[in-house]
Amino acid sequence: MTDQRQGSSSVRRSRGPGRATLAPSAGLPAGDPADAAERIAELEARLARLETGLRDRGRELMGRVMPPEATRHFRNAGREQLLGVRSIVDFWIARIDAAETHSRRPARGRQRIDVD
Repeated sequence: MTDQRQGSSSVRRSRGPGRATLAPSAGLPAGDPADAAERIAELEARLARLETGLRDRGRELMGRVMPPEATRHFRNAGREQLLGVRSIVDFWIARIDAAETHSRRPARGRQRIDVD
């Protein structure tokens, strides 16, 4: 029976009834924690290279499938959508400001008017 705990660098393995020992996780060297830290740093560097490579390959593929003019149109369309959202937000900010200004005015009641 194997019990893996999240965030743990070891796996609990059962050795018969009532006995359990700790074994290192797969891919990590047994023993020295410095070796494990070095291995983790190496794996993180490999992951960074892989992610960068995937991003570059994705851009290259899109460059072969979609002409640059279409890319510009889609970028401009995205910009226009954001500008539309900005105008909605500005509209509602102006309405809130107007409502606050209106609520600060003194209530209209009787006023005394002097006639000369």
